[in-house]
Amino acid sequence: MGLNLQMKKVLISGYIGYENFGDEALLHILIKHLLELGIQRQNINVLSNKPDITSNAYSVPVTNRWSFFEVFQAVLSADKLIFIGGVFQDKTSLKSFLYYFAQLFLAQFFGKDVTLFGAGIGPFQRNISQKLFNFGMKSVKTITVRDSLSSEYVPHSTNVFVTCDPVWEMEPDFSFKTSIKEVNWKLPVLGVSIRNDKYFRSHHISAIADRLSRIVNAMKDWQVVLIPCMPQQDAHLLYELQDLTSKKVSEPNRIIMLETFPYLPIQQQAGVLASCDAMVAMRYHALLVPLANEKPVFGLIYDQKVKSLIDFAAQVGIGLKDDLEQPWNYFWQNMQHSIDKAKLVKKKVHELNKRNIEMLRDFLV
Repeated sequence: MGLNLQMKKVLISGYIGYENFGDEALLHILIKHLLELGIQRQNINVLSNKPDITSNAYSVPVTNRWSFFEVFQAVLSADKLIFIGGVFQDKTSLKSFLYYFAQLFLAQFFGKDVTLFGAGIGPFQRNISQKLFNFGMKSVKTITVRDSLSSEYVPHSTNVFVTCDPVWEMEPDFSFKTSIKEVNWKLPVLGVSIRNDKYFRSHHISAIADRLSRIVNAMKDWQVVLIPCMPQQDAHLLYELQDLTSKKVSEPNRIIMLETFPYLPIQQQAGVLASCDAMVAMRYHALLVPLANEKPVFGLIYDQKVKSLIDFAAQVGIGLKDDLEQPWNYFWQNMQHSIDKAKLVKKKVHELNKRNIEMLRDFLV
């Protein structure tokens, strides 16, 4: 099998090259598996928004995702096409969905094998999106999805396997602690990751600032570390949160914006998230990595994938329309319960991740 796989050419498509921690972490994990399974590094091609950065980070061939001719050539020369992340949904935009569907259609037209690797699917807000996706999935032999809700959007349930998000097995690198000196990593850290969303308003930021200030004023060792998991979407909101919170505390130096986060290697970014003693977050992978390292999380649920993760890990979370006060107090009063649940779910995903790798191996043969 090894010799056979050495000749296979794999094309990876996802939301790559946008400084989004979750998608870059998925790419890191997939490339690691492909190399371990025997695919040659020079035969792994990635579609990216920033080809030079992606190529330097992963030492693989990279294609500009915005060059139609280059993407066409990449699909044509590949044996296998692998989609990662939550690209098949139209909540972000119909244009984004159609971009990935075009690749799917092109691959199938030329008889290429296609799979989705630990992916998130949906929601589909338009009937046309679901119909096109159903059409595209007809010739896909097997896929793995990260939660049961994703499987409900797939028309042929016999070839869908509910596993888990591959980032559960990300190995954090903690060597960043010597270079990020604005945080005292020996003291408790409350990580915060929020993101832009049309339902996330200024009053949400004010409510979070109130609760964070209470923590800092009441618990003298705790630091609040604001983490921009996708700077272009998150940074301005986190600066606003920092400003509001700092005005309510006696020691504003304990409210820290981690501006260097986007410039760290991906495993060190995971290390930052894993180093937080608790996490308050909207972003899916900002919640997942602490959970994978047995840390309690408080989810701000803006999307179905976040709700699925919070429910799966039995953590505390609220929708953006819900009142923050009672769940917030419950979380801090019952943190050990959340830690115990995180430990249990970590054992569960270990087996699910094995299935991800088995299915990937079968797909590549």
